[in-house]
Amino acid sequence: MSSLPPVPSNAPAIPLSDDARQTYQDLYDQYEAAIQASNDPAVILPLRDSQMDLRNVLTKDNMCRIESTTALLNALLDQIKTTNDDLVTLKGQIAAIASKISTAAAIISAIDKVLSLSGIA
Repeated sequence: MSSLPPVPSNAPAIPLSDDARQTYQDLYDQYEAAIQASNDPAVILPLRDSQMDLRNVLTKDNMCRIESTTALLNALLDQIKTTNDDLVTLKGQIAAIASKISTAAAIISAIDKVLSLSGIA
């Protein structure tokens, strides 16, 4: 099984920070303006190639953001499910305690009646 190569110490955070993302987008937009303003294939072709690289960075950053968001959403959904399951269990426990209290109150009331007949209560 092959392992991933080490991440260089100067690698940007993934997904890109808003500033880094904007820097890539700004360069992409500058390329687009230069391409639109030129008719020279010697200028257009290298800019288009580099622009595609920038588009790939931005697209892959979007994918990382979506995956990150999806992971966070899934974690939240898991937490909600766990919490709701715990609430159902707690509700059952409280209902069981409440029924015991109700039963205990009925028994105490019956005991009081017996004692009152005996003149003790």
